[in-house]
Amino acid sequence: MFVERIFKNRIHLLALLTFLAITYITFFKSALELEDAEQAYYSQWLRWGYDDQPPLYTWMQYFVNQVFGVQKISFSLLRATIFASILLAISHIASKILPNKKKSELAVLLLVLLPIFIDFTFRRLSHTSLLCLSIMVTIIIIQRLLHEKTWMNYSLLGLVLSIGILSKYNYILFLVALGCAVFFDTSIRKIVFDRKFLLSVLLMILFLSPHLNWLLGHEGYVLELRQSIAIKTGNSLDTKLYVIGPLFSLIVTVFKLIAPLLVVFIVAFAFGKLKFQRPKFDWFTKLALIQFLVLILFFVFMNIQKVEERWLLPLVLPFMILLLRSVKFNAIQKWSSYLFVVFVSVIVIQTLRTPVEKILNIPSSVHFGFEPLSDTLNSQFGEQIWMLPDVTYGGNIKILNPKKEIFSKDDFSLPPINSNDANIIEVVIGKETVKEENPLGRLLDFGKERDTLFIVPYELGGFNSKK
Repeated sequence: MFVERIFKNRIHLLALLTFLAITYITFFKSALELEDAEQAYYSQWLRWGYDDQPPLYTWMQYFVNQVFGVQKISFSLLRATIFASILLAISHIASKILPNKKKSELAVLLLVLLPIFIDFTFRRLSHTSLLCLSIMVTIIIIQRLLHEKTWMNYSLLGLVLSIGILSKYNYILFLVALGCAVFFDTSIRKIVFDRKFLLSVLLMILFLSPHLNWLLGHEGYVLELRQSIAIKTGNSLDTKLYVIGPLFSLIVTVFKLIAPLLVVFIVAFAFGKLKFQRPKFDWFTKLALIQFLVLILFFVFMNIQKVEERWLLPLVLPFMILLLRSVKFNAIQKWSSYLFVVFVSVIVIQTLRTPVEKILNIPSSVHFGFEPLSDTLNSQFGEQIWMLPDVTYGGNIKILNPKKEIFSKDDFSLPPINSNDANIIEVVIGKETVKEENPLGRLLDFGKERDTLFIVPYELGGFNSKK
């Protein structure tokens, strides 16, 4: 009976399949993906902040590790749960906005035509995936408030607003769009101008204050964050205002994000398989238009020269539902059936991709394990403190040594180490960075890039530790 019910709901089945696929792939990886390695490193500690990302995902990972241990499956379980939850959340939102049940199914099934979602998010994204889910849940709470302005719903709004910001700072762009919608939509205005909204604001401030205190403290984390953002976005931090470059980058990235979807719809329209129609101009449509305008203004005024698809994905994903409002399908049942088959096929391909790459010796960083480095460190420097070159190395070494505290040279957010403790060795990539003619140890042809690793004594200069 239970299985029969699941198979009657395709979206629940897809959520289950994606959850199983993401966790299953883990067993074929010799090393962690980039963002999983980052979490393996940072989730060693509970802190109010980590590097240039908010702390919520790492907090969640920390508690998952307490239950399942520090092992590869712990990191895929959390990502799999979030990915499956995104599918269910989109389905829920679509069921409230779209009158047709098959259209609400298509809102999920069409996501298979977004490469960044079905590939990058499926395999490795952490904070971005959590942001996608946070925005979805925010919209669900707004839907509830449109019908029931209860103290409970306003409490949930305050909680989810803080969760969004603690998921990824990009959430603020969604909040700005939501705030601007107050001036253009009566239903949103009624939510914000209700006296119970003050409870949402107070709860948000309460939940955010410890992290904000950490971020704005005297340690200079805000400056580090700003510099990190400037590097990632290609912003030189000058005061000149450029329009063409940022606007062009934004438009190109949005097109790349949805290109396969646009091609399918244009071809289907050309063959008479669908018709475009004018969508209902309600709060959700207005919010989507305002969100796009906010993105344009932000990227232009912040002089963002480099735009990644994954940065836009959480802000675009919910409004995929609007596309279905604008389309009338001639045979919607066939669309649903075909796209379901495509979605399942892509999941199968994603599941087989990692083991096939391994069998065929196709180069991939996840197939190059860190056991040689771990064995060397344990056999020769087991009693010393290990400083790894970056969090990717740190996380992968942590997985192999779950009981040992691991440190990374690029972790600027740890408090200083005890200056009396000089028992530290450092792993360095590349000979040009090594001053000593006779390092303590070396590894040749390490990893996919066939790097040479040197093990040298570490000077206490910039080392950080939680101690």
